[in-house]
Amino acid sequence: MIKDDLTVIKKNNVNLIEGKYYSEGYEHINSSLNKSEKVEGFSKMLSQKSKVKSEEINEVEIILKPLAKNKAYQLEFRLVKNDSVRYVFKHNAKLKNGLLLLENYTSECHGIPYLLGGCENFQSRIGLTKDNHLLIQDYYENSGAALFIMWAGYSINYAEKYKRIQ
Repeated sequence: MIKDDLTVIKKNNVNLIEGKYYSEGYEHINSSLNKSEKVEGFSKMLSQKSKVKSEEINEVEIILKPLAKNKAYQLEFRLVKNDSVRYVFKHNAKLKNGLLLLENYTSECHGIPYLLGGCENFQSRIGLTKDNHLLIQDYYENSGAALFIMWAGYSINYAEKYKRIQ
């Protein structure tokens, strides 16, 4: 999905992820590889939409801190509006397949999963494009069934790119 425009992140260049980026994406890529300028925005891509509205921020600053474990890092996201920090949140991440796999995995189940209900799962990966712009890839899965007879569910894989400021 994103392999054609990806800088492979390794242990020796992982610090390239640090920097400032615009919070409004410039390209959205869906699971069918269709590209569009209709973007979700940074806070929605990292599932922070209930806490942060996209009009409340215009920049994102990422600070990387290595952790004791091999290939484990802590990413601090500072959401900024007009040079004033509005929100700060942190995610731990592991370096895997050239991207940082964020430990923001969420799973919510309702009803009796796979009988009369289902589950929603979400996780993000973060990386860099070939031009060193920020890339966020999200995976969203909604699965369930009605008594194992009528399977209901879908999965969505999409990515968004954010221009680097510095």
